[in-house]
Amino acid sequence: MSIDMPSSDDLFAAERFLAAEARIAACFERIEEAVAPLLRSMRATGRTTYATDPERGMIWGHAFLRPPYAPSAEVEWFVGWGLRFPDGGSGWDGADPRLPTVPHAIVAVGSSSQPFGLPGGVKFQLPPGWSTVSGEAAFLAASRPLVDLPDQPDARAAALAQWIVERIEELKSFLPDLPTA
Repeated sequence: MSIDMPSSDDLFAAERFLAAEARIAACFERIEEAVAPLLRSMRATGRTTYATDPERGMIWGHAFLRPPYAPSAEVEWFVGWGLRFPDGGSGWDGADPRLPTVPHAIVAVGSSSQPFGLPGGVKFQLPPGWSTVSGEAAFLAASRPLVDLPDQPDARAAALAQWIVERIEELKSFLPDLPTA
């Protein structure tokens, strides 16, 4: 079995990430504080403040949902939130409408155990700003380019937390009515 060893570029990137990690953690703690009451009302469990997802080029947190916010009880459903860096991963390339090609904030919902999509032929009106994703664990995603957020770090974290809360509130309003296959 071959183990991939990090390149010099990987090590330099890790050094830069470690220098920023405390600030990233503080931002995600702020988001967690903002979304916690909403997640409790959605019966969310197993929250993760944040984790890296290199396959999708993301740093994000998530929580598992229970009915009626999970479209079915047979599968474990999640809501996730965080930052996506499209150049860092290849996941979600088939989103419709397409996700931004620049770094962006993201809120997504899906199933952690199997890809899911809206059943064939089902028409479901999503709120503006939401994309459907095929062949991935997440099947609905909302995004906002990070350049649309304030430049100052504290103001950016506050705006990011507020945007994520608003998207999760949207999810809360339509997830119980989402058709399942």
